[in-house]
Amino acid sequence: MPLFPAFLDLSGGTVLVVGEGHEADSKAEKMALFCENILRCPYPPRYEALPALVILAEKDHPENEAWAAHFREKGVTVNVADRPELCDFIFPSVIVRGDVSLGIATAGKAPALSAMLRKRIEAALPEDLEAITAIAAELTMELRKTIPDPHERGKAIRQRLEKLF
Repeated sequence: MPLFPAFLDLSGGTVLVVGEGHEADSKAEKMALFCENILRCPYPPRYEALPALVILAEKDHPENEAWAAHFREKGVTVNVADRPELCDFIFPSVIVRGDVSLGIATAGKAPALSAMLRKRIEAALPEDLEAITAIAAELTMELRKTIPDPHERGKAIRQRLEKLF
């Protein structure tokens, strides 16, 4: 079954990345796009305040399952490298251009396919997507004042944005 794509606001939270090496570095680097407060530590995990997300980033670490259960019992969302069955979320292939972010996932079953699709989609996006987003935001605010019906407003916004592509 496909996973529901959810976009989380992590701006006020902490992400704990547990582990050392390339996988931990990669996960921390990806999370830095979305969260300013990233804590890194080796096993066993160390933290003062409960994080918003935990990433157990060492593949096949013998304590991954126990630590995933520990954090999950405390209500923390958990990701375990290369163990989708232990994850509350998976890392999609991500495209970020300003405030636009797209995630591509295969339910953790084929990450190479997600990466390939990301490259193809990224190549198809306009280079000035960040500027288009700013225009769309201004247009949305402007039309909220003059077109009260959300369906009509959406139609008007889409018609104007089509001209930018």
